[in-house]
Amino acid sequence: MTGWLKLALIVAIVVGVAKGIQLFNRHCRRRFGHTFFTTRGFWIAAIAINLLWWGFYFWGTAYIHHTTMSDGIVLMLFGVAVVTWLLYENIRDTDLIHGIGGSTLQLVLFLPLALYSFPLLILGMVFILVASYKAGPALLIDR
Repeated sequence: MTGWLKLALIVAIVVGVAKGIQLFNRHCRRRFGHTFFTTRGFWIAAIAINLLWWGFYFWGTAYIHHTTMSDGIVLMLFGVAVVTWLLYENIRDTDLIHGIGGSTLQLVLFLPLALYSFPLLILGMVFILVASYKAGPALLIDR
C-alpha cells in the first residue's frame, strides 16, 4: 500500500508544479502582457545552457586532453552573457521578481530539452549535408 501512496504523492507533486507554472505564466501574461515559455525564449535558454554546459565540459577536461582551459572559460563567459541577456529581456518586460523567477523557470525547465536536442540537431544537420551532397544541380532536375 505504501508504494501506491508514494506514486500518488509523486503524481500530485508533478501535477501541482505543472499547474503552478501554468498559473505563473498566465498571471504574467495578464499583468504584464509577457509570456515566458515561447519559442524565442526556448532558443535563448537553449543557447545559454549549451554554451555553459560545453564550456564547463571543455574547462573540466582540458587537463586530461592537454589543452588550454581558456577555451572552456570563453564558452562559459558567452553562456553567462546570454543568460544575462535573457534576464534583461524578462526583467524589462515584467518586473524584477517576476523576471528573475521566470528566467529561472525557463533555464530549469528547458535544461533537459536543450541538452538532449543539441546532439539531435547536429545529427540532423549532418544527415541533411550528406543527403544533399550527391544531389545534382537544379538545372538538370528542371529539364
